Amino acid sequence: MGRPPRLLPAAQPPAHPLPPADDVLRALGRILGPLARLLLAGGMDYTRLAAELKPLFIEQARQELLRTGQKDTDSAISLLSGVHRKDVREWRQNGLSGRIAQELSISSQVFARWVQDPLYRDRRKRPKPLPRLGAEPSFESLARSVTQDVHPYTVLTELLRLGLVQVRTLKGVEMIVPHRDGFVPPPGSRELLDLFGANLADHAAAAVGNLLGQPPRLEQSVFADGISAESAAALGELARKLWAQARSEMIAEATRRFEADQGRDDATRRVRFGSYFWAEDVLPVSPASDDMAQGEHRDET
Repeated sequence: MGRPPRLLPAAQPPAHPLPPADDVLRALGRILGPLARLLLAGGMDYTRLAAELKPLFIEQARQELLRTGQKDTDSAISLLSGVHRKDVREWRQNGLSGRIAQELSISSQVFARWVQDPLYRDRRKRPKPLPRLGAEPSFESLARSVTQDVHPYTVLTELLRLGLVQVRTLKGVEMIVPHRDGFVPPPGSRELLDLFGANLADHAAAAVGNLLGQPPRLEQSVFADGISAESAAALGELARKLWAQARSEMIAEATRRFEADQGRDDATRRVRFGSYFWAEDVLPVSPASDDMAQGEHRDET
């Protein structure tokens, strides 16, 4: 007698209907357009991108198998991801190269403290110019309040390199003057690229989680069309103003909770709160497909 057939895994039907693959691809086409532009500008062609995508598909396929209670064998990962089994085997042996978690840089932490600590803000709740040396409030005391492992001079040198502060001499005292727009690394810098990756990844994770029926997370926007360039610019200024207010309040509360949670065994979670603004000319559409009223605005999820 032959061996009895192996029992099939008890697959759990999804709690929510999943979007059709063709619809997902159409949505991703809009998302990947700007990313393709960045890749081409950085000298990366399709062939290299496809090679870099292999370990990402393998890793996500393995996580999906484990999430649904299935064994993460090479065959199962290959079948789900579409990546050849030899590549899956190589990934399992060597892991994902070059993909390491990066902590928030010291310069980012210093700027965050500068923004939220009343000791280092002016009456309008903006980070104020600080004497370079001396007792608090000074740049030296600010840097040392964030870390004792990095010298304030090193922190200042990095902020100067990024163009985030200026050194001015007032009445014989060296003053460190922060950039009026806050912590915004210059275009093309590694720091801005790191922020780009972290922000977009968490935004995408929140949106995908909502699509797949996970506990709902905040991921909304306000959209308006049929407005002039002048109105778009005015809305852009309003967006910056609202973000500055929200950022200051969120940093203060996050700092308070971080300090209160130190030493707790369940202090294992991380959060990110962000905002963005985009404006562009809308291409004209044919009357047959224009089913929106001009000047419509709405809140999108």
